[in-house]
Amino acid sequence: MQEALNDLESSEILSREQAALLRRIYGRELFSVHWELRLLLYGGILILTTGLGLLVAEHFASIGHLTLLAAIALGCVACFAYCLRHGGGFSPESLATPDAAYDYVLLLGCLLLGTLQGYLELRYQFLDQYWNWWLLASALIYLLCAHYFDNRLVLSLGLSTLGAWLGVKTSHLGTGLWDGALRDSALFFGALVIAAGTAQTRLGWKRHFLPVHLHLGVNVLLTALVAGVGSRAAGSAYLAGLLLTGSGSAFYALRERSFAFLLYAVLYGYVGITIFMLDLGHWSSEGIIFYFLVSAATLLTTLVALHRRFGSAE
Repeated sequence: MQEALNDLESSEILSREQAALLRRIYGRELFSVHWELRLLLYGGILILTTGLGLLVAEHFASIGHLTLLAAIALGCVACFAYCLRHGGGFSPESLATPDAAYDYVLLLGCLLLGTLQGYLELRYQFLDQYWNWWLLASALIYLLCAHYFDNRLVLSLGLSTLGAWLGVKTSHLGTGLWDGALRDSALFFGALVIAAGTAQTRLGWKRHFLPVHLHLGVNVLLTALVAGVGSRAAGSAYLAGLLLTGSGSAFYALRERSFAFLLYAVLYGYVGITIFMLDLGHWSSEGIIFYFLVSAATLLTTLVALHRRFGSAE
């Protein structure tokens, strides 16, 4: 490497400063802390919003409702104002972030907005038993912000909040089929998220959002199907759906060289098959221990082998 840099410098392909910079990188004097900084920012935002929630819950009487509302609202407005000023506006394509803090300031603004809505409902109960509509409103605002500011963190937050609203809405059915209805809602939501991401990609609109849609949608679908495998009425149908969905996830993983989707297929498939097998008949304690020893060792060996085949593509 040093010889190559010397040759490039002597040939005047690289300037003296460029060659010196590359030597420092090669000698590990310079290294990137990009992801470490992003992780610290993300953790800081979560700690800040959690602390704010605890502050509101425990000291709202001593601080004063209006003071808290004003402080949260001002923080929220400041975050969105920062993003509006520094962002590049809406674009159907991926946009470069203006600085390292931009994505996390928007995330903080969205979380403060959720805190403000929760506080308003807790204090004044505007919607009373229909409080779940706050979740729908928050989800739609988050999705709007994610698309306008081109932010995948907020897109994940918006889709998750939308799923939470659907789950709460389903739980209010109050029937004896609550578990089945919740699974059906999860299956519908997972399929909807995947379909929305696929449609966006085909339309050439925010193509880079597709992985977020697929990761969330596949996990929701597989979780709902695994939960249904244990049901006596339709366990076989859920297992068939699980294997079919897992096959689709594995096919996508092989086509796109994405090990995560193969991992989802293998792990969810293992859990579903295990539940189905254990429900089939009476197992002795020794039989269960032997099953888990053999199957877990096989699973681990298979995952290590598959990961090696994917190599550094992930």
